[in-house]
Amino acid sequence: MKEKIARFMYGRYGLDKLGYAILITSMILTLVTSIFGGDGNYLSMLLLIWECYRFFSKNIYKRSQENSKFCGITKSIKKKLGLMKNQLRDRKTHRYFDCTTCRNTLRVPKGKGEIKVTCPVCKTVTITKT
Repeated sequence: MKEKIARFMYGRYGLDKLGYAILITSMILTLVTSIFGGDGNYLSMLLLIWECYRFFSKNIYKRSQENSKFCGITKSIKKKLGLMKNQLRDRKTHRYFDCTTCRNTLRVPKGKGEIKVTCPVCKTVTITKT
């Protein structure tokens, strides 16, 4: 039996990060609609069908492109959320601002008066008040 499944799955795409996200979204949608009611089960079933299509697909290149696009979007969102978390944590001791040249986020200590800040990415020197 194991060999038959392995033979069937040979050359198929399988599960990736986008697949996990679709499955989790479908489960959450099913849970929410079972608690609050509504027509979300149809959408949940469509998501499951889409994931099955992606899972059994033999077009590996196309599925890989979809997954890399999804990973790029989630990476930028995670980066922004991490920066917001750090800003919230450091709000009493540090000040954050953007470099005027490259838009990199810089962190400087509060209460130091006017200081020169050098951007580590583009090496631009900025004088700022903290």
